[in-house]
Amino acid sequence: METTARGDVPKTLQTIAYISIPNSADLKFLLWDLQDAIAAYAQLSGTALPRPVDLEADDAGCVADGIVLAIEDVADDETLTAIEQALERVGGTGTRVYAAIRAAQEGAEQACGTAVRLHKACERHDQLWCGGVVICSGGGIAALRRSPRMGLLRRPFSEAMDKLVGAVRMGCSVEHAQKLGGAATGGADTDGMVRARPAVPAPIWRAIIKHLGAHAQSNI
Repeated sequence: METTARGDVPKTLQTIAYISIPNSADLKFLLWDLQDAIAAYAQLSGTALPRPVDLEADDAGCVADGIVLAIEDVADDETLTAIEQALERVGGTGTRVYAAIRAAQEGAEQACGTAVRLHKACERHDQLWCGGVVICSGGGIAALRRSPRMGLLRRPFSEAMDKLVGAVRMGCSVEHAQKLGGAATGGADTDGMVRARPAVPAPIWRAIIKHLGAHAQSNI
């Protein structure tokens, strides 16, 4: 008889902690996009929106049903320590943990290694690793904030992020959410991460991001 992994058992998440380590513009953009999409799907389906755990407020002792980490692909010891502290602060036994990892455009090898370390950290805290997305954009993706979500530039990342949205809404792993939705795993690797890359060649992508970033700065 086939057994079901704990992270594959759907659960309605009432509270979610969204944590960016470090607190950079790119990582905040990824969390903003995720939260915006979760809110949009909740409105369309007429379902309740999970309550965000406010880490700046006095939420000490509040155990979140889910945690979404936005991190860089190269997680040094200081970053991993901060992640462990976040898991201890707002997580509890059975908390679902997801990740949105911003990676270099050229590849996701380092991000996969970081995902493995996150998985092990979850096991140490008896929390459930549920996978996530690897956004292979390089730096500067926050410049796309005003671009259409399903336009040429954002579409690959939005489609990957929507897989994470589905998993968070179901309260299960990204890979299992795809199976429940009748789709393939969507390119998830062995540690449950879905990769997304720009739809345009690397030189063009870098030029666009540089232009948009400079334009955003000029409007400040």
